[in-house]
Amino acid sequence: MDSTSETTAALHRRVRQQEVVAKLGQQALEIDDLDRLLHEASVAVTETLDNEYAEVLELLPDGEELLLREGRGWRDGLVGSATIPATEGTQAGYTLFTERPLIVDDLPNEERLSEPTLLADHDVKSGISVVIGSVENPWGVLGTYATEEREFTDHDVNFVQSVANILATALENERAQRELEEIYGRISDAFFALDEEWQFTYLNDRAHELINPEGQDIVGKTVWNEFPAAVRKQFKAKYERAMYEQETVSFEEYYPEPLDRWFDVRAYPSETGLSVYFRDVTERKERDQERELFRTLLDYSNDVVLVIEPETGQILDANETACRRLGYAQDELLELTVLDMERRFDDIEEWRSHVEDVKAEDAVTVIGEHERKDGTTYPAEVNIAHVELDRAYMIGVARDITERQERERQLEESNKRLEQFAYAASHDLQEPLRMVSSYLQLIESRYADALDDDGKEFIEYAVDGAERMKAMIDGLLAYSRVETQGDPFEPVDLDEVVDDVLEDLRLQIEESDAEITVDDLPRVEGDPSQLRQVFQNLLSNAIAYSGDEPPRVHITAQRGADRGDRSARSEVGEGGAAGEQWTISVRDEGIGIDPEDKDRVFEVFQRLHGREECSGTGIGLALCQRIVERHGGEIRVDAEPGEGSTFSFTLPAIGNHDSKSRER
Repeated sequence: MDSTSETTAALHRRVRQQEVVAKLGQQALEIDDLDRLLHEASVAVTETLDNEYAEVLELLPDGEELLLREGRGWRDGLVGSATIPATEGTQAGYTLFTERPLIVDDLPNEERLSEPTLLADHDVKSGISVVIGSVENPWGVLGTYATEEREFTDHDVNFVQSVANILATALENERAQRELEEIYGRISDAFFALDEEWQFTYLNDRAHELINPEGQDIVGKTVWNEFPAAVRKQFKAKYERAMYEQETVSFEEYYPEPLDRWFDVRAYPSETGLSVYFRDVTERKERDQERELFRTLLDYSNDVVLVIEPETGQILDANETACRRLGYAQDELLELTVLDMERRFDDIEEWRSHVEDVKAEDAVTVIGEHERKDGTTYPAEVNIAHVELDRAYMIGVARDITERQERERQLEESNKRLEQFAYAASHDLQEPLRMVSSYLQLIESRYADALDDDGKEFIEYAVDGAERMKAMIDGLLAYSRVETQGDPFEPVDLDEVVDDVLEDLRLQIEESDAEITVDDLPRVEGDPSQLRQVFQNLLSNAIAYSGDEPPRVHITAQRGADRGDRSARSEVGEGGAAGEQWTISVRDEGIGIDPEDKDRVFEVFQRLHGREECSGTGIGLALCQRIVERHGGEIRVDAEPGEGSTFSFTLPAIGNHDSKSRER
């Protein structure tokens, strides 16, 4: 391209930039939706400069991070959630501390900056970033980036700066409008005036809005005729008191349909009649009623609920259950601190350290003993949360777990007895079974020539029966040891677990020409070896019961999904908060199950098909159920004969997760 062509192209590019700035400025005047304006700005910047990415970063109140408020080109789920540090080491953070636009031609090799994850993950090489607002009081940063090294012109930089200036002006206008609305809200009480004959002489706009929304002409008309329900309420008595006794009155009252509102009213006598100022307090009254209802529910709760001052541990409020269970009157309880009640805290510094842990986690659950007034104690599960209202509070909810611990103790004893039985059974039966198998094999080897076909068949049946009995004993022993010999829970990547299982089943998969597809699976909290057993049993069954067609199996995951949802798919997650669950589903297109048998399949030694159709001990699904229940989840099956089966089970969620699908 010759110099004339380059000059012409540059001129066209500059004209285009000016047109975009003018159009965006007009949109800033016309668009009420700020997020829409930010989006339009992102589109304009990327398209005009022919870049892949644009970002509008908002500086969060703590000043430590920038939120990707709007943008273009980024992967799904990042806009509105991704954050980057607001430090001088990042491009956006560095921009906040300089009055001039920051231009980077080769970001990965830029010595002044460390490449932020957001840009590195998108292969950004060059870009322009400018402050939105002033350096002294920045709102955020506008940036645009390319995946190739580029040299941006001064006109390109001025264009981005102009767009940032438009956004800064729009943001300032929005702030000013918001402040103005707040001022109006503080001085905009509704007002009307009545003469000595109780006729309206004036109503302001707010009064018309609240009590005359249809805009009828009520000036000159009598208040009691226009609002007859006021006669039966305290409006009439209070207004008459103000009018006739020349006394200012204040009250709250509800006016029924058609207004259906609560009003806070102040009536002032005057020489010509009455001046009435009032405001709608319906929402506040409803909140008060909700608080009263909430307080009633708290008092009737079976759990101890305490409101605690974080710094001193002082108890500020307590429900009736707390008083009853701890043996204190409420005024006595409010004189105590958590140190007086919980054995786990030795001093106030230990309590304050605990408070900091709660703030970091938003909420924590602990087991400590609660001490009653008489000195006795009981075990409690305590959930403590940090709450910011008019000030900081700690909310503690304690549940008496005496019965639960007793049930757990009984369950543990039951599990031990089950394991002892299974071990004894295996020990007592394994040796005779080995002896039977050995002698049958010895007979077969020594006397094969003397046996006819029936005799050989009988020996085969006996050997097969002994081997099946051994498999059943081994399965029963494994079933009994799920609780007592499982590994401690840890973060488990289910993708890795399924990869291991598919490798173990590779021969079965190849022989059956099975096709197994797996959505991207999450990280969960669990016992990796036991979870491997669950997937191995479910996949092996899906292949074995595929019918005449090659097996087709699909594994999916969905956060918080209905366990019976056969269309479950993976979803992008933000991380597993305590108590959240994933639903994992293994769906096949095989012979299916009669709905009447969907519970029976999880019983020990239950088989729905004859051994000539499929081998097995009948304990695999029972083992899966016991493992899932150990993990705090549930397992179920949805199936119809000839329509395939979907086995779904729940597991506790942890960590971050992105969605993709892959084929095995």
